[in-house]
Amino acid sequence: MIPSQEYRKSVVHQPENVPSGFRGATHWLAGKVHRRQSKQQALLEQAHTIHTAAEAHRTLSLVDLQAQLLSFRDHFRRRARGYEQHISAAMALIVEASHRQLGLRPFPVQIMGALALLEGSLIEMQTGEGKTLVAALAAVFLGWSGRSCHVITVNDYLASRDYARLEPLYTFCGVTASCVIGELKRPERQRSYQAAVVYVTSKELVADFLKDRLLLHGVSDPSRHFLHSSNTLREGDEVPVLNGLWAAIVDEADSVLVDDAATPLIISRPVKNEPLMEACREAVRLAAKLQPTLHYTVEERYKQIALTSEGNATIEQMLPTLPPFWHSATRRNELLLLVLNAREFFRKGKDYVVSDGKVVIIDEFTGRLMPDRKWQKGTQQIVELLEGVEPTDPVEVAARISFQRFFRFYKLLCGMSGTVKGVTAELWHIYSLPYVAIPTNKPSRRTTQAPEYFLEKGAKYAALIATLEALHRQGVPILVGTRSVRESEFLADLLRQKMLNFQLLNAIYHKEEAAIIARAGERGNITIATNMAGRGTDILLEQGVAALGGLHVLLAEPNEAERIDRQFYGRCARQGDPGTSYSYIALDDRLLQRFFPERFLNSVMAEVLLRRLPGSHALMQLLVYLAQQMAQRMAYQQRLSLLRRDEQLDQLMSFAGSGPKF
Repeated sequence: MIPSQEYRKSVVHQPENVPSGFRGATHWLAGKVHRRQSKQQALLEQAHTIHTAAEAHRTLSLVDLQAQLLSFRDHFRRRARGYEQHISAAMALIVEASHRQLGLRPFPVQIMGALALLEGSLIEMQTGEGKTLVAALAAVFLGWSGRSCHVITVNDYLASRDYARLEPLYTFCGVTASCVIGELKRPERQRSYQAAVVYVTSKELVADFLKDRLLLHGVSDPSRHFLHSSNTLREGDEVPVLNGLWAAIVDEADSVLVDDAATPLIISRPVKNEPLMEACREAVRLAAKLQPTLHYTVEERYKQIALTSEGNATIEQMLPTLPPFWHSATRRNELLLLVLNAREFFRKGKDYVVSDGKVVIIDEFTGRLMPDRKWQKGTQQIVELLEGVEPTDPVEVAARISFQRFFRFYKLLCGMSGTVKGVTAELWHIYSLPYVAIPTNKPSRRTTQAPEYFLEKGAKYAALIATLEALHRQGVPILVGTRSVRESEFLADLLRQKMLNFQLLNAIYHKEEAAIIARAGERGNITIATNMAGRGTDILLEQGVAALGGLHVLLAEPNEAERIDRQFYGRCARQGDPGTSYSYIALDDRLLQRFFPERFLNSVMAEVLLRRLPGSHALMQLLVYLAQQMAQRMAYQQRLSLLRRDEQLDQLMSFAGSGPKF
């Protein structure tokens, strides 16, 4: 390895603090300028010009086509003067190479998307419009730079699939490519990260970054690291695997950069803590004697529990039989409230599952299992004891970082998603990502049915099942979306009672995700899935299904983000196919219960719906909109607050050395 490559291994771009005050106002105005319509029109015109130029390359021999591509690669790698002027000419050749090597000829809108990515933009492309190919067109250019470009995918399956599909194009264009998945050992990871284009999930990438930081002892300045490693490394020592953080193309960017933004990725190691384990066991035993209402009150809306005077008296009576630790009211109540919170608010099938004798957390937004994530401060052990499984050792944090903070380290960050609208302001504020909307290649043929509103969930589910049965008799494929594993299991039971065959996709059946989603477009199929399951996987219609009306999607409950609802609707009517979306909302759905007083919903709104007063549906639509806006505003403030705390910590710790601390 040459010195410059070793030097780059520890390069971490130092982002500026999130703008605020006057600087924040000017930054906001700059974002408005970046989103102007004229820029999008200019990109589309450039894309049409490139598409026309690519047609002229059809007559080139394979040898001549590759020779011209390699010539451009060398030109871009040298970053020769005026190389930006050759992007259109080079892109036209890449378009032709895609047709020859993959059998896919990019449409003008896909070329437009690739151009926007190269400018460091966040593009919104509707589901099914070919984002995978768009990322590849841009990745060829970024790979030509001689530095690594990371293409971030949702899961290991998509990383492997996209790499395997696109590798012929990269090889033909003179770009090395690889993928990094969970099963790879560290030496294999190091080799894979040396490629020019690397397909990897955010989880694997950030974990490798943290492990590298631990090896580098937190050094983020490349000069210091180079001198340190030159003097201290011995043969056989572990070395960093990443080749620096230069460019990243993030697929499903709203999920990674917004929904998972505040989620910390933690490198931890188990530690023996027998006093904590014994305290948790004793707390679970004591809490079993406490009854709701009598010994403690439960505030469902605010997720709060308080001991009553009767509860405190009952605990005081137990003190003589307890160890000295329990004589401290503060420590005693802290542990008991942890148990009561776990018992009252943590739902099996919604917040976690028990798999192979282990408690595994379910991600709130994606519905995916998170086997490497653990609750802190004894909560993990308490839930395990409540479920009757062997409690695991608590963990000690060696390094941690949020996804939000990590992705700000890239010199060039860009991304794509079908549901960016609604978070464009946040993505500009936090990551300085301008937004570009990409038009569809063909007009959408989706039919959106008016939402149906109900007093309670029982009536809602009855209406949903009735619609599902009617559609099933027509032979159309049906996809039902739910917010939680528990709700998906409940609907599955209802379908079993109706003697209907179906496929169930949730965190429990995550291993079959790609196969289940791929079959969801077959005639007469019924698929139940949690809201984000199968994201990034195409649902292809079986022959003859389009004539029946295509895929029909039924959303059983609104999500806390309207764009996640839109993401689910986007499963149907892809690439000009027909499709229909339905949505069902009840007054006792979690979203409305969280943000509006129970008395208002159960009296005023119930009366409005029951009497079918004029404007009742418009009022319900407004309530859902307001609840989703409030939910997203609260989530954004939490993410921003976390990032500002990280920035303050960096400033306070700067005396210890340059760069961020982990």
